[in-house]
Amino acid sequence: MNRRTQREAGDVTSWAVGVTAGLILGVTLLIATPRLMTPPTTAEGTTTSTTTRDAATQVESADAQEAATQGTAGQQEGGMQEEGAATAEASAEGGGEGEAATGEATEGASAGGAAPEAAAGNAEAGQTVYVGNCAACHGPNGQGQIGPSLVGEDGPKNWTLAQFTATLREGKTPDRQLSAAMPRYAETQISDEQVADLQAYIKTLN
Repeated sequence: MNRRTQREAGDVTSWAVGVTAGLILGVTLLIATPRLMTPPTTAEGTTTSTTTRDAATQVESADAQEAATQGTAGQQEGGMQEEGAATAEASAEGGGEGEAATGEATEGASAGGAAPEAAAGNAEAGQTVYVGNCAACHGPNGQGQIGPSLVGEDGPKNWTLAQFTATLREGKTPDRQLSAAMPRYAETQISDEQVADLQAYIKTLN
């Protein structure tokens, strides 16, 4: 009888312990489950907000940089246009002044007449050439003998060097073709330098 009573008491105790443990486990699950199921919205919300603000800041910065770049380009373009206008104006003024100076110089030359070309050679050296090649026909002072005078107004004294050279090389004066009596001097006989010297000497004759 005592053993049965003890066994029944042990069953009741075991049952009570099991019920108590089940209640405790159930309450624990009821409390823990909602917390485990709830997502960490605070952290994610903070991250999303931060990301949004960063993106907005980057967009504003890009817009500001683009506006600044456009403003700088506009200023540079305006400066280049102003500089180009100033250069064009200066060129126009310079061109006008140059044309005016050229016109004045041309008018002065026309009013004064065509001046004889200055002698480019050496008159002293030209005297030697003259004595050896010209004096026999044109006289010792260019006054003329067999050949015509060289000191007249329409003679070599008033010719250009090119015209004088053509006379010696080709027998052709500015206004006529000379006869065969006038020798044609090749460059091997009288060089271009000697031609210039010869004309310089003739320009000293009176």
